Amino acid sequence: MALKTTLELPDDLMRRLRVQAAESGRRLKDVVTELIERGLDASNDRQDSDPLQAWLSKFEVRADGTVVNPDGVDAPDFERALEVVREENRQQLPRAPSADGG
Repeated sequence: MALKTTLELPDDLMRRLRVQAAESGRRLKDVVTELIERGLDASNDRQDSDPLQAWLSKFEVRADGTVVNPDGVDAPDFERALEVVREENRQQLPRAPSADGG
């Protein structure tokens, strides 16, 4: 079953779609459908191959708008690495306000 909808597209994009439909001898809606499907498929392929996107996709958005990482960050290795970074930051001398060029 197909659902009818109205889209507001830029004039230039609409012209390009019409040209592509005419050149391929297909209906405009068929060209648009194919291009949307290709775009969605490509988006899914990229998301699967991008480690950051794969990690972000694990997050759960709760009804109150908060975001939760179900894996948590209670891993001992993470805590140790975080403490190393904190200690390094404590040992650095404060920068002078003019040191950043501002």
